[in-house]
Amino acid sequence: MYPASPYIYTPNSRGDNGPAIKSLLQAGYRWIQINGTACPILSRIDLHNTTTGDPYNGVIIEPAPGVPSVLIDVGDPLGPVPRPGIGRNRNAPYDPSYAAFSYELYERPASYLTKASNINDVEVFVADPSKYNAGDWIFISNESTNPSVSLIAKDGPMEVRQVLYKTAYSLILDRALKIGHPLNATASIVKPIRNAIFRGLQFTGNCCVGIHLHVAQYCTVENITSVNWSGQKLVLFDNGGSFNLLRDIYCTGKDPVKNFSDPASWNQNFWAVGMEGQDSTRAINCGGELCGNAVLMNYCIDTITTDARAQKCNINLLINWQSVRCGFVQPRSDSASVSNYQISPDCVDCYVVEPQPFA
Repeated sequence: MYPASPYIYTPNSRGDNGPAIKSLLQAGYRWIQINGTACPILSRIDLHNTTTGDPYNGVIIEPAPGVPSVLIDVGDPLGPVPRPGIGRNRNAPYDPSYAAFSYELYERPASYLTKASNINDVEVFVADPSKYNAGDWIFISNESTNPSVSLIAKDGPMEVRQVLYKTAYSLILDRALKIGHPLNATASIVKPIRNAIFRGLQFTGNCCVGIHLHVAQYCTVENITSVNWSGQKLVLFDNGGSFNLLRDIYCTGKDPVKNFSDPASWNQNFWAVGMEGQDSTRAINCGGELCGNAVLMNYCIDTITTDARAQKCNINLLINWQSVRCGFVQPRSDSASVSNYQISPDCVDCYVVEPQPFA
């Protein structure tokens, strides 16, 4: 269906390459090798078909052979010398859609739970099963429990499952639930992005996120770094992802975020590597310095970080917000301004194993 060989893209080192790369993706190219060491991206590259909303599954963005790394300059409209770029949403500076590469979850409202679900359930009861079809992916959101107001998910504990079959009152899911979900939790429909690969990129400038992926499944992001980076997050695997791999990612920040209400935070670094709502995702040899957190896990399940590296952040390594069975194995952390490690008290069976000195 797609070309089996890569498209060798020669970037414009002085202009915005976002539109050209978006056009290649829209035309059906999924394997793009960047044949140059500098590739400014000053407008977001959406990883979905703008007509259908379908994700660009299997997309590969990487340097061409012989190019060791590609510098992605996202501009810095908030910097001391303003340069056009993706920047930050001035009305919501932490809007993660302001990213160089971004996949949103293409969410559609559907229905909600008429009965609380429990761990190990493979059937959920919903108010209107007619809203769903076999093969749909549903996003069950524990923080969105007022269906008369909104059927859209909110940040917070959640799970994504595929519908195998529906009855007059319920949906049969592809695998058992790992956490419980309350009465009235919304169950919207989303489209996961699968098997995407990003590697060999270095980011500079200031936008909210370098690489931002919602509901990612079996995706890989590796060999990602930063230089002169004022962005809020370097890599963010956002809500609803599962079975992803993050490897050899290191963010060198400039200034850890201090006060989110202060406009100065628009030029400060928050997360080097962020994982929210991940299930069975792995991060290997990832971290950062001079950020709010080097590695963060929010409301994740069975997600493990091995050989994390972190220094000079507010809280170097953080597990937060009802995460379950998540942990750091042999992390290397030092010189945090607040704490090298922190696990919030609402997490369950989370851990730090064999911490090491930073090296």
